[in-house]
Amino acid sequence: MRVLIVEDDMFLGEVLRDYLQELGHEKVVVSSTGGEGADALASDTFDCVFVDLNLPDMLGFELLDTMKSRDSSLPVIMMSGFPTMEYTIEAMRKGASDFLTKPFTLQQLALTLNRVTKERSLFLENVRLKLEIEARRQLEIVNHQLAERVREQTRLFEISREIDKAGSNENLYHGVVGLSSQLTNTHKVGFFLLPPERENLVLISGQGLNGSSACFPCISIDAGQLRQFTAGDQGPVILPAQALMEPDAVARWGLEACVASCWPLKIRGELFGLIMAFLENGNHEIPPSEMKLMDFLTKKASLAIENMALYESLVANFYGILRSLVNALEAKDPYTGKHSERVTGYAVRTARVLGCETAHIEALQTTGHLHDLGKIGIADVILNKPDKLTFEEYKLIQQHPVIGESIVADLGLSREEAAIIRHHHERWDGRGYPDGLAGKDIPLLARIVTVADAFDAMTSKRAYRASMSHADALLEVTENRGKQFDPEIADAFVEMIKKPTNKEDT
Repeated sequence: MRVLIVEDDMFLGEVLRDYLQELGHEKVVVSSTGGEGADALASDTFDCVFVDLNLPDMLGFELLDTMKSRDSSLPVIMMSGFPTMEYTIEAMRKGASDFLTKPFTLQQLALTLNRVTKERSLFLENVRLKLEIEARRQLEIVNHQLAERVREQTRLFEISREIDKAGSNENLYHGVVGLSSQLTNTHKVGFFLLPPERENLVLISGQGLNGSSACFPCISIDAGQLRQFTAGDQGPVILPAQALMEPDAVARWGLEACVASCWPLKIRGELFGLIMAFLENGNHEIPPSEMKLMDFLTKKASLAIENMALYESLVANFYGILRSLVNALEAKDPYTGKHSERVTGYAVRTARVLGCETAHIEALQTTGHLHDLGKIGIADVILNKPDKLTFEEYKLIQQHPVIGESIVADLGLSREEAAIIRHHHERWDGRGYPDGLAGKDIPLLARIVTVADAFDAMTSKRAYRASMSHADALLEVTENRGKQFDPEIADAFVEMIKKPTNKEDT
């Protein structure tokens, strides 16, 4: 242990030093004045200090104050040959660990030193434990904050992924409703659009709203409410359901005791819709973390809807241009005018007989018109040649599916849509072109268009032959089932031609 003794009685100081050194203490320094003691403390470190109350240059209390101001845990033992109760109390009040009355024995000195150093060790251990506990507490807080941050980032990623993978507006609306239900912890959520007249909100996707249907105009909004929805960008607008909705809608959906948490959806600052989460009146508080995620969801959804609308507009314009090119191509040949339109109609009606899914029917409606687009790359003298084609000319004609596919390569068509253009001249028996595919290796939509295309070609007048009757053409389709055509599709096509045409089939 390192000990400092501040004692003006040099003899006593040396006795104390020799005794402590005999006890094996590491270092013992003796100072005869308060100034020397203060200098010693400033230049070195000590584990305990003995200070005489009456020093030549100051009172021991002054040195005690100096030492405690530097290190409040340093044990200081005051010594005096004229102790009073007042001095003892003052010493303890200022932080002294003990008070030795002169004369004292060396054993008393050793016991006092041992006791105060143990007390200091206990004190320092206690401080260490408190610091360790506080450090752990702070670490737990940091870890909790980090975990919350990771959770938040994970949820943000999940929301982004859910929205980004939506391939259509319908899927996007449904996904946003599902995410909103999770974040607001309610099973009653609706996605409402604001039509151009800006008078009624129209439900286009809902969850937990029994009896609801798409395009159901159930909410009338006035100018004041509209201003509430468009003002600022912070958080939702909270309104009683009955203040927003018609009574029959409130009753139908069981919203009598609900408030609507309305999250505005904006494109370029203009309101175009709302996400409404219907919460019970007594339980409509949404945690701040979920509020933040809902804010992100609404902004992400708004951006996705805007981008999807722009993309659909661009694609629609591009399709329009391509269809115009096809129409211009067909207009050059009076015998094949409206061929693509008729083929598309036949194909769509056949797909309905087959029970094809909506996405396949929509693909036929969109891409069926473009199946012969590649003929743009074939010279008119070959396309409109009244005589039989040469081998070389026929080989050029066989390239039009490949040319058509290359024209739409960057349009982002699905595999089935692109297959309509490339494979509509493949044959069930594998003798078609351009790839010689056979059977069900030929994509479904291409097989449907193959039958429709062949039938319209047979029933259309061409420069090199007369048209066939529908009955003869149907006989050709039947006779070539299993050869040129998929047997199931050929049968469905014949059934489609023979049954009356409904409006939805056109």
